[in-house]
Amino acid sequence: MSGSTCASTPLPERQPLPRVDLRQRQIGLGPVVVFGASNFPLAFSVAGGDTASALAAGCPVIVKAHSAHPGTSELVGRAIQAAVKQCGLPEGVFSLLFGSGREVGQALVTDPRVKAAGFTGSRSGGLALWKAAQSRPEPIPFYAEMSSINPVFPLPAALAARGKEMGEAFVASLNMGAGQFCTNPGLVIAVKGQALDAFVAAAGEAVKASGSQTMLTPGIFEAYESGVKGIADSGKAREIARGSKGDGPNQCQTGLFVTAAQDFLDDEALQAEVFGSTSLVVECADAAELKRVTEHLEGQLTITLQMDDADLDAARELLPTLERKAGRILVNGWPTGVEVCDAMVHGGPFPATSDARTTSVGTAAIHRFLRPVCYQNLPDALLPEALKQDNPLALKRLVDGKRES
Repeated sequence: MSGSTCASTPLPERQPLPRVDLRQRQIGLGPVVVFGASNFPLAFSVAGGDTASALAAGCPVIVKAHSAHPGTSELVGRAIQAAVKQCGLPEGVFSLLFGSGREVGQALVTDPRVKAAGFTGSRSGGLALWKAAQSRPEPIPFYAEMSSINPVFPLPAALAARGKEMGEAFVASLNMGAGQFCTNPGLVIAVKGQALDAFVAAAGEAVKASGSQTMLTPGIFEAYESGVKGIADSGKAREIARGSKGDGPNQCQTGLFVTAAQDFLDDEALQAEVFGSTSLVVECADAAELKRVTEHLEGQLTITLQMDDADLDAARELLPTLERKAGRILVNGWPTGVEVCDAMVHGGPFPATSDARTTSVGTAAIHRFLRPVCYQNLPDALLPEALKQDNPLALKRLVDGKRES
């Protein structure tokens, strides 16, 4: 297996020094560990994007199943096992391990045979495994997706024109899957005034009409309740609305709070991710204070602008900062939901991920598990098929800066 290929052909007459024949392909790093996510039993777990990307790169995969859904993990693992057999691949190309606690994970990332790892989960868990991966005699790439509150910026003209509709659509995104999305909109930042008041009022009514939803695990629910309590107990955020409270176990009650910009800047409890369907609105005195809050943000997976044509100047002013803060910038949409395509970036600056240069979704995800190898002056008989002169694999290769037809 290999990724993209390129060649720089010989220039024997070049002065002052000739150029030799140089060809490059990308090969798999080696065995990859994938940690299943608690909030996505399918999409980011046993047969998720990390597994698919690593296999596509030519790497054997060892999946550490999440203890929250062992049954689903086994079913999917058996399906992959059957596919491996049907495709005639070596049996060891895929393995599935079970075990609670962090001992299995620590053992996997420190095993010298493992060459990379992908993780989706909490900041504390991700950082513990990242430190183990970097403390090895041979450190390895550790791609962790950990924490993001995905701020939404309703800009003034858009707020004035459609604040009510925007508030309702915001809560619909907030409630998706009981808020158990890594791209859930957990923060709204806007200039205070009547237009923002209308947005908050509409969002508050939508929150009150929200039914409770069952969260995936007791651990996720307990963390959610603790996060909401942290906002409520801060003394610097006022509750706007809560959704209905369910009678069963692990029932997520939607919430909406408002705080002043300076209080947000001063209190770390208000800046923490609340994983679930509660969001915090930050009221800014003016555009300058809004910019100051934006500069203070941690790294994010997404940042959303709700804007109209009259907001172009305000958006242009914010954009350089947003580019430094997030992996994906949206206009007039909502961050929940990720398209799998060439242009997608599902990553971002720390702590959203441990490596802001990469994406875990989209075709570019394969590059996390590849490394380039350059072949200098090798005879054609020794070159990999992907680099041979007559191109037997009919690849579209880059030769001397031009794409082969």
